[in-house]
Amino acid sequence: CFAAACSKSAPPRQPSVPVSVTTVKRTSVPYIVTANGIAEPMQTVAVEAQVNGILNRVTFAEGQPVQAGQILFEIDSRPYVALLEQARAQLVRDEAQAENAHRDAARYAALVKEGYVTGSQADQAEATAASAAATVAADRANVSKAALDVANSTIRAPISGRTGSLLVRQGNLVKANSNPPLVVINQIQP
Repeated sequence: CFAAACSKSAPPRQPSVPVSVTTVKRTSVPYIVTANGIAEPMQTVAVEAQVNGILNRVTFAEGQPVQAGQILFEIDSRPYVALLEQARAQLVRDEAQAENAHRDAARYAALVKEGYVTGSQADQAEATAASAAATVAADRANVSKAALDVANSTIRAPISGRTGSLLVRQGNLVKANSNPPLVVINQIQP
């Protein structure tokens, strides 16, 4: 067995490969990488209506670049303007009633010291004045809400970018926070 190991032939040699030699020099070389990928915008916004109504106007075209604050849509604001006027009128009425209730409470407080009215009547007048003041505060909140609805009937671009497909057309009824959004804006700079 010892002799058999020595008789083994040597493995065949690989053929030689020719090599070229050149002088090294510094130069600009294009660096190209081929790869699959997806380009995503830095920011995307789905623009939705915050109030219900008929879409009266669309002020841009699909694919058009828009600036932040630019008017995109106008929803019929007449119902919201009417509610705002109604809320303001109710506020004025309730402020007058609250002022009168406050004067009555002051009168009753003076009369109870003189013994002309009971403490219970004075307490009732004070409670009426406090209730009227709370009604005025609620009316102010209603005026603020109505003013916000009027402002929200004009929809502005929240960011600068390029608009996508217009998903709702002029004349359609739009609903607050409904799907699909009115349009999607993609920020493309940077």
